[in-house]
Amino acid sequence: MKYVGLLDGSGDVWGVMIPDAPGVHGGGATPEEAIADATSALSEVAAMMAAEGSPIANPRPLPIVLADQSVIDHVAFCGATTVMIPLLSDA
Repeated sequence: MKYVGLLDGSGDVWGVMIPDAPGVHGGGATPEEAIADATSALSEVAAMMAAEGSPIANPRPLPIVLADQSVIDHVAFCGATTVMIPLLSDA
């Protein structure tokens, strides 16, 4: 399963937010580090939620996410680009 992430930044400050997983963010000195951090954060949050009996919501398809007004606003404000963040699981 893959989630749409919004990557923005420059120089040595990069971040990724995942619209379908509120509160899940990643950051790093490069885009690759930010994506890896977001992937790790998504997996940790999903595992925690599953342990609590409340599984993480399924991701929306890319066209639906891109039509979301909050995503449109974020992309316009930050110049973010989309990246796909996989939900990795030990199970």
